Amino acid sequence: MDEKILKAASSESKAAIEELEIVTPPVYSAIFYDIARKYGLDEEMLKEATLELIEEKVARLIDLSSKSNSHIESLNGASKKALQAMKEKDEALLKESISETEVLRREIEKLKESVYRDSLTQTWNREWLNANCLDENGNFKKAYTLAIVDLNYFKEINDNLGHIAGDKVLKYISSHLKSLGAPVVRYGGDEFLILFDSANDALQIDECRESIINKKLKYNEHTFIISFSYGTYDCKEGEHFNEALKEADRNMYIDKERIKKRLPPPFR
Repeated sequence: MDEKILKAASSESKAAIEELEIVTPPVYSAIFYDIARKYGLDEEMLKEATLELIEEKVARLIDLSSKSNSHIESLNGASKKALQAMKEKDEALLKESISETEVLRREIEKLKESVYRDSLTQTWNREWLNANCLDENGNFKKAYTLAIVDLNYFKEINDNLGHIAGDKVLKYISSHLKSLGAPVVRYGGDEFLILFDSANDALQIDECRESIINKKLKYNEHTFIISFSYGTYDCKEGEHFNEALKEADRNMYIDKERIKKRLPPPFR
């Protein structure tokens, strides 16, 4: 199946549910299937795409598991070598063991990066968020000012310029968000979360947005302006992530109404 068609159907489905206050899985499913049929995708094709995606994820997990097992074996060997060196007071063997352990440490760090990084934008992903910011119950381990960022008119960029241009826009936006100095998480297709230490730090977002709005981007023969909407919420230590996200999301939609009155769609 053409991945571009599937992305287009997914993007249009996301836009279709944007105005709905409550979206349950059955509601989203019905909307998605209606839009998918418009793109010529039937139920069998969607099942096939789902299986391909699952197989890809499983293959990646198997690869990560294989690498992890290999690293564990190497670490075990280095530990045994170090113990032997200490028992025999063999300085050369101990230095060799320390060197091997340092190489292995760097390999493990690279593996962690591959698990926790979004491959397109090189921001953090949800797995990183869960492992580093939330406890086992989904509560924040410490207080943050949570910001949610959502691109404006992103569907129009994809529809008019294609998904390659859309990917470039995502990378461009994410590079600006990362420059704010706080962890950035790609939470969905064109949604990002930023975890600031304080509300004062979060004030930088508006300046970042103005900087982006004041620049014209060019792709092939098209020149256009991009922008994003954002909402923030001061979440407390122990507060559940979903509740904090709901509040930040509500503030983001208030901001989106305001910014869209100021900035028209880029291709009209």
